[in-house]
Amino acid sequence: MPRMSSPGPRASRPAARGTAVTDGAALTFETVAAFDDDAPPLRVRPDEATLLRVISGGVRLTVGDVERLLATGEEAIVRAGEAHRIAGVAGEARLVMGFRAAPLR
Repeated sequence: MPRMSSPGPRASRPAARGTAVTDGAALTFETVAAFDDDAPPLRVRPDEATLLRVISGGVRLTVGDVERLLATGEEAIVRAGEAHRIAGVAGEARLVMGFRAAPLR
């Protein structure tokens, strides 16, 4: 028989709001399609760095003139303000992206 317990007392600190829990980071999951003949849309996040982690399939990441192929489990960081393109390789790919505010200059 599973062991059951009642919830303990609430934490003494107040509930966190907004970005306090994540220290300013946000996560999103996205499925990207392959773009065989056309260029994928240009993306830019002027005030946030982006961490990409491929969770299924392959991804083509293009930053400026540099193209990088990422396989499942691989990661890349795009600095805040860098224009980039993301596309699946040989079909759809799934990735998780983390966004964090860039430090003030």
